[in-house]
Amino acid sequence: MTKTGSEVLSYCTSCRMDLAHTIVAMVGDKIARVECRTCKKPHAYKAPKGIDTPVAKPKKSSSKTQSRSAKVSIEDQWHELMLTHKNSPLQKYGIRQTFSAGDRLKHVKFGDGVVTKTIHPDKIEVVFQNDLKVLIHARD
Repeated sequence: MTKTGSEVLSYCTSCRMDLAHTIVAMVGDKIARVECRTCKKPHAYKAPKGIDTPVAKPKKSSSKTQSRSAKVSIEDQWHELMLTHKNSPLQKYGIRQTFSAGDRLKHVKFGDGVVTKTIHPDKIEVVFQNDLKVLIHARD
């Protein structure tokens, strides 16, 4: 169950990336505002853009029934990615190793993760069970 103070994956309008956020305000069971854990700026909740699963948007109606929207937590996304890429070999993370989207890796500190995208030729975004991290790779 999502509640104020919980962590959620959201698109940061300032950083322009899907990053870990802290829920600041909710309206009913819907996330209204979040604060980016990277840049510390609060903004309206935006569904992560890097997730292929559709996020249900609330229907606008005059009835008093509240529509539920799918909220994707980092842990839920991690579980989904680990299942999707279960056939990929688990590679040990190293700064000199080269990774691409969909690769599974094992980090000494953060544990098992899945590369979601390449941000820069030497930076990758990795979803771990409890956090979303940007790591350096392919360094000589």
